Amino acid sequence: MKQPYDLAPDDRADESTRKILRRLFGALLSNVDGVVEDADTEFLHDLRVANRRTRSALSQIKGVLPTPDLETFQPEFKWLGGVTGPCRDLDVFLTDLNTSRQQSGIDNTSLGPLEDFLSGNRRNEHGMVCAALQSERFLRLVQGWGRFLEPGGEKDAGPPLASSPIIQVAGARIFEAYRRMRKRGAGIDVDPPAALLHRLRIDGKKLRYLLEFFSDLYPRPTVTRFIRELKQLQDILGDFNDTQVQLGFINDFKDLGNASAETLAATHLLASSITERQRQLRSEFSERFELFASEASRTLYRETFKAT
Repeated sequence: MKQPYDLAPDDRADESTRKILRRLFGALLSNVDGVVEDADTEFLHDLRVANRRTRSALSQIKGVLPTPDLETFQPEFKWLGGVTGPCRDLDVFLTDLNTSRQQSGIDNTSLGPLEDFLSGNRRNEHGMVCAALQSERFLRLVQGWGRFLEPGGEKDAGPPLASSPIIQVAGARIFEAYRRMRKRGAGIDVDPPAALLHRLRIDGKKLRYLLEFFSDLYPRPTVTRFIRELKQLQDILGDFNDTQVQLGFINDFKDLGNASAETLAATHLLASSITERQRQLRSEFSERFELFASEASRTLYRETFKAT
């Protein structure tokens, strides 16, 4: 479980939310230099996680912070997520490529042109990330967001839930996120469509982030169990999403039309291996989701978060 956010049940909802957002803002800023220097691919990963958690908090914890301010910042955090996504996808594929080669029984040289293609795209995308992080737009986002999050911004009069105890807001939001994910996956079978898995992946992130944000407010063993179960689901869904992206990169490479017959044969084997992995992940997800959405699980969520 992530480090607690030091919240108390009777804290104001707006104060607690700003505390969460300040922690995430610090995490985002601490990774900027490492991303630009390209010292390690994990800097970009951690920056994106902080950004994604921020976006999730703004969309899930509603009625707490001033809407006009959120409407200003939300598109900017979405922009940051969009400009950093392709580079991270390429980092993941390049890391996975050696494992995929071994699993597919393909020699290293035959996939060399594909690796060169991915590496070239990655250099271009990293350049675009650096340009974004050094832009006036990012500077305005950082300065404006920092001012918005300064302590003391809470007021007695404000959004309808601003002064409510955070325990009341948190429980309702968590149970609603669980209910939404459970409902979306209702009737799932052993061969769920990719679009459904994509939506469930996003739902799962939102629920997990809420559980982590508010873990201080509920029994630690129960919340730890919920997060562990969600992580198991997310690992499957994340791997599936990676395979979708990787098949797209392979198709882009083939569309160039300049690969040798040997390389095309190797990429075909690689794509077949990735497709088989997708089949396995679909099956694993169906089994895991059935446990997550069980009546026993629903009852425990309801009891823990006192939803009616």
